[in-house]
Amino acid sequence: MKIEKIIVRDFRSHEFTKVTFTSGINLIIGQNGSGKSSLLDAILVGLYWPTRPKDLKKDNFLRVNGKSTEITIFFEKDGVKYQVHRNITRNIAFAKYYDNGTWHHLTEANHISVKNWVEKLIPYDIFVNAIYIRQGEIDAILESDESREKVVRKVLGLDKYENAYKNLLEVRKVIESKIKGIEEYLNAMKNIDDMIKEYKNNLNNVIKEIEEISPQIPKIRNEIDALRKKLEKLDKIAKDIENLKEKKSEIEKTLERIDTRIKSLTTSIAERESKVKDLEEKVKELEKIKDDAEKYIELEKFYKEYSEIKSKADKEIRGYEGQISQIKERLNELERKANELKELQEKISEIDKEIKELEEYVKQYEEYLRIKNTIESLRKRLSLDEDNLKELKSEIEKAKLRKEEILNEIREIEKRKGELENAIREKRKAILELRKAKGKCPVCGSELTEEHRQELIKKYNLEIENYEKELKHLHNREQNLRAEQVRIEKILKKEKIVIANEEILNQIKENEEKLSKYNLEELEKKFNKYNNLSTEKNKLEGRLKSIHDELRNKNILEERKTNLERKIYEIKNNLQKYDVKLKNLGFENIETLKDEIERLKSIYEKYIKLSDSVKELIKEKNLLENEINELNSLKKKKFDVENELNEVKEKLENLENSYSKEEHEKVRSEYIEKRESLREAETELKNLEKRKGELTKNLDKLKNEKKNVEIKKKELENLKKVKEKVQELREKVRKFKNILKEDALAKVGEYASEIFEELTEEKYSNVTVKAKDNKVVLGIVYDGKERDLSFLSCGERIALGLAFRLALSLYLAGEIPLLIMDEPTPYLDDERRRRLVDIMERYLKKIPQVIIVSHDEELKDAADKVVRIRLENGVSKVEEVEVC
Repeated sequence: MKIEKIIVRDFRSHEFTKVTFTSGINLIIGQNGSGKSSLLDAILVGLYWPTRPKDLKKDNFLRVNGKSTEITIFFEKDGVKYQVHRNITRNIAFAKYYDNGTWHHLTEANHISVKNWVEKLIPYDIFVNAIYIRQGEIDAILESDESREKVVRKVLGLDKYENAYKNLLEVRKVIESKIKGIEEYLNAMKNIDDMIKEYKNNLNNVIKEIEEISPQIPKIRNEIDALRKKLEKLDKIAKDIENLKEKKSEIEKTLERIDTRIKSLTTSIAERESKVKDLEEKVKELEKIKDDAEKYIELEKFYKEYSEIKSKADKEIRGYEGQISQIKERLNELERKANELKELQEKISEIDKEIKELEEYVKQYEEYLRIKNTIESLRKRLSLDEDNLKELKSEIEKAKLRKEEILNEIREIEKRKGELENAIREKRKAILELRKAKGKCPVCGSELTEEHRQELIKKYNLEIENYEKELKHLHNREQNLRAEQVRIEKILKKEKIVIANEEILNQIKENEEKLSKYNLEELEKKFNKYNNLSTEKNKLEGRLKSIHDELRNKNILEERKTNLERKIYEIKNNLQKYDVKLKNLGFENIETLKDEIERLKSIYEKYIKLSDSVKELIKEKNLLENEINELNSLKKKKFDVENELNEVKEKLENLENSYSKEEHEKVRSEYIEKRESLREAETELKNLEKRKGELTKNLDKLKNEKKNVEIKKKELENLKKVKEKVQELREKVRKFKNILKEDALAKVGEYASEIFEELTEEKYSNVTVKAKDNKVVLGIVYDGKERDLSFLSCGERIALGLAFRLALSLYLAGEIPLLIMDEPTPYLDDERRRRLVDIMERYLKKIPQVIIVSHDEELKDAADKVVRIRLENGVSKVEEVEVC
């Protein structure tokens, strides 16, 4: 696979980014947070989203203020060009291939179809474990045996076998729980036949009770029907009597209301006739003063309007004249500020020259502070001072020498133990032959007597005893040496701390040497002067901008002054029109108008008081006519109501003669008693029917449960067999995982040996990889002897870490056509970075395409193409640089 191009829109910090990749080493370089790793995440999302990778969330994709996240990847595999496009925001996706100058669709236009197609072409596990080397993996390989184990487990996917092993244990527990549950169930159901017999007896008893109660209910219902009909007849008579009494009372109240209203109307009609005569006199007077009242309204209206306009005009003219005065003062002030502007520009120009001369000193001061902070940061990382470091280093050197002595002595002991064990076996064999021998001695060939036999056996037993004593002594000595070896190994493990602290101390010394070259007192002086000048410049520029802004207002002020003068002219012109109208009304001035208004005011007030008389007169005449009509109507209605009352009294008397209240209450009591008897009988029957249903249902359940008991017995036998098979499978998974790990590590060791041998110019002949408990122990072979990682130089350790990680990729993929590395050098010093550049030039260039993300400038020396990324106002900007 070869990635040719990626286009990204609104993804994290990328607004629009297009990057083309070439064969060889492509270096993506930039400061932390500039958006380098986001490009690698875009490749993962573009190929495998939405189901993978799971740690990349859709909510984190869209750039702040972005509109739509889009990713397009162009790549080539097996000679065919492909294109994968995703619009995450609009939920659009497609995959295409290129043939005969045209792109052709490969999948349906949705994310899942595209992801499934990519998985078939390049499986996700192969991509993220064989092609993509994440940040920190090489460091983890070199950090410790335990961290190396984690990398191996993750890359080779061994966790899924361990999960299977653990899951099978959970399956076994579930099966055991089911077995226990079935056994408890079968134990609870052992008396099921007795329970079925008991339920059948109870059901028969309930059926007998139902048969006794059922015939009684129809008889009671017939008696209730007869009583109900009689009660309904008596209820109707009682209700009719009550209704007639209520109707009689209502008619009597109606007659009383009619009499009251007739009296009230008679009085009201007399009063209203008198009021109508008074109103007719007022209407005649109103007509006489109407013209004067109307004239008053016209003159009053003009007076108010003239007064308001005059007052408002005077006020506005005073305001406008005040504004014109202020504008004139402001224009004079702006003339003075125009002269100040030239002086400010000259001062700023002088300050700029001084600042430019000081910029180099500021850069030096900032570099001084950066180096100083670096030294402080490095000192915090130190876990040992120089004296302790020397002591520990000396202790480690002594431990190495002592370890070699111990190993040599142990080898000698094991050799001697082997010789003694062989001697003991020989002597015991000789004793056995002596005991079996007859005639000649098997040792010296002379005549074998019993005395000679016993002497030889005694001699050999004594020699065996001496050998065993020596063996015991050697065994004790070996145990003591191995105990001492364990203590020494603990000391040797501290070598990593020594190496780390030495590297930090070297970096501190290098930075202190750089720091000593700077004249701090002079730099601080220059830096403070630079800051003071910058502050003064900012103030002057602020003042300059303020004056510029004010001068831009000059034209506006002059235009505003002209507008105000024009408004004053318009107001005065409008006042002249009102004076002309005043003379047309017949008045020389406003005072004569005011006197006429005062004269007409009393006439107008009288007119207002009388103005409602016309309406009131019409209203009173209408009311008088309505009351006369209502009085006539009430007299006729009274006669009709009196006739209706006599009819109701006659009907009520007839019904009361045919009704007995005592008989009514007696029938009601008998009806309620019979109905209660029926309810009790029906309730008892209903309960019995319910009991019958419950017993029948429970009896059916017990019969079904009896069938279920047989099923559970068979299920119990099957579960016990399954439990045994699950345990067998669990053991097979454990054995297979161990075999797979050993086989994988052996093959990885072969690949790593080939790569490491080439990276070190055949200085080392082999890389050893061993699995021990939860560790992966890595070693190398030098001069025919196996060595641990402390034997390697810093650069060789990096080469070994890279060789081991590439070997893992080769094991998974068989070959490496594409390699992606995210920040392979996050904590390397200058020497190690230079060594990595050598490794890249000598080995990584053999891989068809390599993409490396880093912030280290040194790596560009080994790159075939450099892509620079920087952050501007929160947006990633890309610049592609071809390397000659």
